[in-house]
Amino acid sequence: MEWKESPANKFKLWGNALHNAVSRMPVESIDIVSWFKSLEKLFEPLKVPVELYAVLRRPYLKFLLSRVDLDKSTDYGAVKRYILQELQLTPSVYLDKFQSVSRDSTETYHQFDNKLSSLFEYYVESRKVGSYEELIELIVYDRIKASLPPFLSWRVLALE
Repeated sequence: MEWKESPANKFKLWGNALHNAVSRMPVESIDIVSWFKSLEKLFEPLKVPVELYAVLRRPYLKFLLSRVDLDKSTDYGAVKRYILQELQLTPSVYLDKFQSVSRDSTETYHQFDNKLSSLFEYYVESRKVGSYEELIELIVYDRIKASLPPFLSWRVLALE
């Protein structure tokens, strides 16, 4: 193996390239959804090797990764699921935030669009929607659930 292709050299190369492009992890737990999306959108055009995704985001998530299983710490998907679970980001939280979030005066409409899109995508993904028909069913289900009286609404949430 040539030294240029060593894992350590690849990590150093991509780490340096991303150092000034990756923002700090947000303070608000729900904003990590947009942060992950932004990070993934940054990785794609730069053609960052998928096997480096987990390692390259590690410096930004140190405090959250102290309890991650070492075998899974290099699996980006597993680490992402772990972090979202640790932050207790459930489908209900995604939907509530999507419906209630408003644009900060400091953010652009593009950033606001990214935040809304990320929240909705994570909501749909967390509900395991795989087709257009299932998406329609989910939207109708949510609308019906929103119209239920409080005692029934509470029961439905408890069952979920």
